Amino acid sequence: MIQAVRALDSRLVTSSLALRRSAPAGAASARIAKTALPSNQSVYPSPDRLHKGLAAGRVPAAGIRFDFAAPLQASQGPSLHSSDPENIFATQLQKLQHVAPAIESLPDFKVTPLKIAIEKDQTQVTLGVHQATLHVTTPAGESRQLTEISGELTAEAQTQGHLLLRLNGTELGIFKADLQMTHDNESLRINGNDFRGDLRLVPAAEGRFHVVNDVLLEDYLKSVVPSESPASWPQQSLQAQALAARTYAVANWGKNKDAGFDMNDDTSDQVYKGVSTEHPATQEAVAATRGQIITHGNKPITALFFSASGGHTDSSKEVWGVELPYIQPVPDFDQAASRYRWSLSRNQQELQAAVQALGHDVGTIRHIEGVDYTAHERVKRLKITGSRGSVTVDGNRFRFAAKLYSTKFKVTANGNGFKFEGGGWGHALGMSQWGARQMAKDGYNAAEIVKHYYTGVDIQSLDE
Repeated sequence: MIQAVRALDSRLVTSSLALRRSAPAGAASARIAKTALPSNQSVYPSPDRLHKGLAAGRVPAAGIRFDFAAPLQASQGPSLHSSDPENIFATQLQKLQHVAPAIESLPDFKVTPLKIAIEKDQTQVTLGVHQATLHVTTPAGESRQLTEISGELTAEAQTQGHLLLRLNGTELGIFKADLQMTHDNESLRINGNDFRGDLRLVPAAEGRFHVVNDVLLEDYLKSVVPSESPASWPQQSLQAQALAARTYAVANWGKNKDAGFDMNDDTSDQVYKGVSTEHPATQEAVAATRGQIITHGNKPITALFFSASGGHTDSSKEVWGVELPYIQPVPDFDQAASRYRWSLSRNQQELQAAVQALGHDVGTIRHIEGVDYTAHERVKRLKITGSRGSVTVDGNRFRFAAKLYSTKFKVTANGNGFKFEGGGWGHALGMSQWGARQMAKDGYNAAEIVKHYYTGVDIQSLDE
């Protein structure tokens, strides 16, 4: 995805939540203290029109706001923000291996919210609330509603999946760590950002819980589409992005249900930043494609997308060893992409650290060569020779470890290190965002773009 490699550079890590209440009732202010973890261009060749097919401002921040002032605990699961290439690799592979539910088994997303993990593995949270309703369950299993809750609400993790709740310093009691807070305001604030929908705390590992945003699908997309694709791009490319993003969300509904949520809010799934990223152009794209998804065999597809391929996409089988019939090689029209061609240098220290991160130590690196490529010049395996021996490693894993833009590269010795000259940004599977942009500029509509990049698919309404 267009944010994926950027996200390798930094990720906010946090250890417990705390809030400073704001003065106005119902509009508490928010602030979070954060700690960071350590072209060529050519003329676009318009393709034959291969397919015919499917030829609405910003929302003011309002409502309950949560000030997470102290650092939050880092997520324990695989993440593209991790510096561990094996975790990054596992996250990417999970996307391809996930089996989407059949359309008839999906809920009505007009009333069933998605559950998006905003922060994970927390021990304490303090929330500023105004006229909120808490839906709680006692340890004995009795459901209760605590209404008209206003002030400073603190939830502290206990043993056996329980939470201790305090309101303005006074204990409300111990409840199961599956708490939902609903409200009548337009949005709520989590981690300094405003979000639509409601808030839920769900149990995690012993003594911890996740902070989850319950948000309706179409509201979720209002943030995801501009977070993944520039709102200034042509409308038809934004509509293609909306179709892909909606399809990905639907296909991954319930993926992490055992953990109490559906998806993460980062590039391990889709970037979701809340109300602040919403834009009239992308809201129009979401509205124009409302309820529509991309299908193959009566299932939503794994709608992979990425920034640019360097001229040609690839197959999921060749790149990741997972056969997806709709992820096949097609010409890409991404010549205007900033990383259509790129060059990066890595010194001995960086490359030795990369190899060690993959579990090997070959000493001083003397030679690197690709030994197996896809038909479209992506490195599947490469041999690294050093003063202590040689090792053959997976191309994707090496890309993540060496922090390269893609696996489409050639490598040459360069003084005390090596120079990587390549093309594209991302995995090159599915829809190219720069390619979609160019196709839209050349007059293709969203359906034509989607059907070019995903082989043999249909566009179907969730309401059918």
